[in-house]
Amino acid sequence: MRIEPEIGGASIVLLGSFNPKIFQPFWMAKHGLISDSAAEVADIAVVHPEITAFMIEDLFALQVNPTRFSLERNVAPLILICDIATRLFGDLLPHVPIHQMGINRTVHFNVGQKERERIGLMLAPREPWGEWGKEVSSGEGAKHGGLQSLTLVQKNVSDRPAGWIQTKIEPSLRIGHGQTGIYMEVNDHYELTDPTQTSTPQAMMALLSKVFDDSIRRSERIIDQIMSLKQ
Repeated sequence: MRIEPEIGGASIVLLGSFNPKIFQPFWMAKHGLISDSAAEVADIAVVHPEITAFMIEDLFALQVNPTRFSLERNVAPLILICDIATRLFGDLLPHVPIHQMGINRTVHFNVGQKERERIGLMLAPREPWGEWGKEVSSGEGAKHGGLQSLTLVQKNVSDRPAGWIQTKIEPSLRIGHGQTGIYMEVNDHYELTDPTQTSTPQAMMALLSKVFDDSIRRSERIIDQIMSLKQ
């Protein structure tokens, strides 16, 4: 089934050592990462030595603190955030140490209340829980229980020095009034283990450029598998 979520997006999260006050809309415009008009309409939440956070509608949301950088985009083409990140740290900030990276894909999709219950029972059967499992499934409306969060982790991943792929599934609180939607999040995590590669961002940015498209496609195949359970 082709992914057609009601809400979706992707993010790149980098762990390293950052100077939050550098990352401002007009600084990015000055270096050609965004247009002057985009910088002018940026919705700035905070700019501070300890944290910077702003959003530019239809482009991206950026948040950075001294140890974590995040760039998120909710409309196609998702690869825009890959291009911005590689230019930021490959060209403009070539001395920033980065040692871990996550490429994340998130979706919210609507399946209806009965289908969500059925899929939840497939993923988390009640029988192993005995009598309490029956109590979980009792009740109507807001008092009807069920699967709240399920996480699977793949640690044997051959395309990286170290890392994992983690998938989470939960009820969506953003669609269907919290009653009919499913939320899925795939975290594709990469780590560099060679200290000579983590002292600057070049190795991680080369890895990001190489794997971003494949990572998104793999995440969507995982999500599609669950979406295809809808009858």
